[in-house]
Amino acid sequence: MKIPNHTALKEWASVVAAIGAGEQILLLRKGGIADPKFGVDADRFHLFPTYLHQKEKLFQPQRAEWFRRTDRDDPEPPEVEIDTWVEVVETFQIRELDRLLALEPFLIFTRETIEERYRFRPEQAVHVIAVRGWKLPRPAAIRADRPEYRGCVSWISLEEEIPIDGSTRAMPEETLRGRIDEVVRALKAVPGAPLTARDPAASRS
Repeated sequence: MKIPNHTALKEWASVVAAIGAGEQILLLRKGGIADPKFGVDADRFHLFPTYLHQKEKLFQPQRAEWFRRTDRDDPEPPEVEIDTWVEVVETFQIRELDRLLALEPFLIFTRETIEERYRFRPEQAVHVIAVRGWKLPRPAAIRADRPEYRGCVSWISLEEEIPIDGSTRAMPEETLRGRIDEVVRALKAVPGAPLTARDPAASRS
């Protein structure tokens, strides 16, 4: 079994590692500098680790180990290892800063980093994507210096095919569902527009 269209989302290596280890289940996205806007283009995708712009001060002190585990002397290495893929479970579009900050306990970022994500392109909502993480049975080495992989873009289509058979869950399903319920309660506890979620499974039924 493979990911349709070899789709991959470029994401900080620290976040990829945290999702693969079951430490985090959320992605916060507004797209890269080269993206006019962001959309959830796939329900299953690989996570393509990136190293540019990662700095230890952007992470909560008790969770900065995820930065230290993934820090590289060369922020644009010619090769990366892909070892994690995800399935989208639910997505939310958040426009209120207070509501977004309510997610701090579920993220490895500092409060200031979350605010920075919010203030980038203020006219756009932040996509909060709850994912089910999977670890590949073995990492796949990928050439990262292809022109189509470069730049501050979100979505890429890998030239390589990476089989996902034999992958293992980052966390038990019951734990994942409980964590998502906690996220929803935290979001609903903050006044704002009615909270709506997209469930990919429902759209396929």
